[in-house]
Amino acid sequence: MTQETFTIPLEAGTYYICTCGQSKNLPYCDGSHQGTGLQPLALELESTQTVEISGLPEAKSSR
Repeated sequence: MTQETFTIPLEAGTYYICTCGQSKNLPYCDGSHQGTGLQPLALELESTQTVEISGLPEAKSSR
């Protein structure tokens, strides 16, 4: 399975990262995981920073 990596600037706040690969808005969770038994990963940032999010499954539907 191919894994995607995202390098993105984010402001302080809480972000929910997709762990199922079904989100149409990767790397963010859009609730598509319902019924899979998987939950999104909560990413909490106290300040603006550029983050690298990797190890995510490739999208299972076209974006």
